[in-house]
Amino acid sequence: MLDFRPLEIICRDRFLPYMAKRSQTCDRTFTNLFCWQDYYHTLYAEYEGWMVVRVNINGERRVAYVVLSQEDEPYYPDIIPLVEEDAARLEQPLSLIGLAESECEMLQRQLPGEFLFDKNRDFADYIYRVEDLRLLKGRKYAQKRNHVNKFKSLYSYHYEPLTVDHIEDCMRLERSWTSQHTDLESAQAEFETIQRAFRHFEELQLRGGVLYVDNRIVAFTYGSAINPEMFCTHVEKADIRYEGVYQMINHQFALHLPENFLYINREEDLGVPGLRKSKMSYEPFRLAYKAQAMKLTSDMHDIVRIWHRCFGEDDSVYPFLARYYFNDFTEVERLDGQVVSMVSMIPCHTDCGFGVYLYGVATDPEYQHRGISSKLILRSLEKCKKLDAAFIFLIPSEDRLVPFYDRFGFKPAETRALFHRDMDLGTGDTKKDRILVLSLIDSWKRESLPELLNCTPML
Repeated sequence: MLDFRPLEIICRDRFLPYMAKRSQTCDRTFTNLFCWQDYYHTLYAEYEGWMVVRVNINGERRVAYVVLSQEDEPYYPDIIPLVEEDAARLEQPLSLIGLAESECEMLQRQLPGEFLFDKNRDFADYIYRVEDLRLLKGRKYAQKRNHVNKFKSLYSYHYEPLTVDHIEDCMRLERSWTSQHTDLESAQAEFETIQRAFRHFEELQLRGGVLYVDNRIVAFTYGSAINPEMFCTHVEKADIRYEGVYQMINHQFALHLPENFLYINREEDLGVPGLRKSKMSYEPFRLAYKAQAMKLTSDMHDIVRIWHRCFGEDDSVYPFLARYYFNDFTEVERLDGQVVSMVSMIPCHTDCGFGVYLYGVATDPEYQHRGISSKLILRSLEKCKKLDAAFIFLIPSEDRLVPFYDRFGFKPAETRALFHRDMDLGTGDTKKDRILVLSLIDSWKRESLPELLNCTPML
């Protein structure tokens, strides 16, 4: 059994040899693992040449593992059974995250057919050439140059490398930023993360910069090295009352970065539209994708088979399983030793309260017209009531299914569902994504639904 324990600052030197291999992403920095450990409930275990890091993705219930080796060609069958045993103890499928393409290829080669792979655009890191951020040359950087020049013309400024002497003033700026972003779920967690980083500034060997206007810090940034050629910017904060301040701190930090760093990793955008637009505007040199590998259970193999037989060769089943599948939120029926019918429940925060979305309702064609789907839907309704959901809703894949769902009390609504996560959970055409809805409590009324229902799945 793997012996998991909390990360301590003294673990840094132990981690670095494991991170030296294939490291180009923000997940492979000790700084991020150490500073975000409270949010992700991070623990680690070392076992016979392997380093295994266990996290709760986004601080939520899904457990995942980062598996690191010092070998050029690690042999995954040596460690996978132990990690799978730990996942099973937590009643979770085995999920490996932060994988480089070469690691996915090794997994496929060494354990063929045992894993599904998912590359999520929301978690791809943005890689920039340091030279581009220093020079801001060409038409594509014209707007950035204009912002930098405007800042220079408006303010009396100077830039300094970040040291421990700046920390108190930086935290004052961070407190102000956090107080203005209380709507962001991760704002307080990031505040605590920055505090931890500053407490261990020297041990983490952080490098950063501060931007002053009239002897007042208006922006700061810091990060750490991923490898000798790539630096990772972990945090960049600024007072937006100063025009062009973000462009200026970005530019100044690139100018003062040591010459050995050729690339800057500015981490992912997490699917936030404004953040994606900002990161893309700097013309990334490339995106560094981090894959997730989920070990397929026998139920998952059956679900894939049913999905393809009912919905065609639609590969959306793989990201769905990787991102949304939980045993206890999936109702299945087994006959003849295999799963023949399924329905998944996705709890959601919505504009109208707590609702549950039914997704992937399907029965193997060989077993249809036996009332199996009806049985699963009724079981799902009972489970949703126990969850204290206000309502349950779904999007029928075809209009002919509306009378079928009407038997259970689902009624059409002139409401489209918009899912604020990393994949389309509707029909693929948002104009057709009108929902059917069933109230589960007397106080919730279908008439209260807006034209567009914003839904954030709870994982």
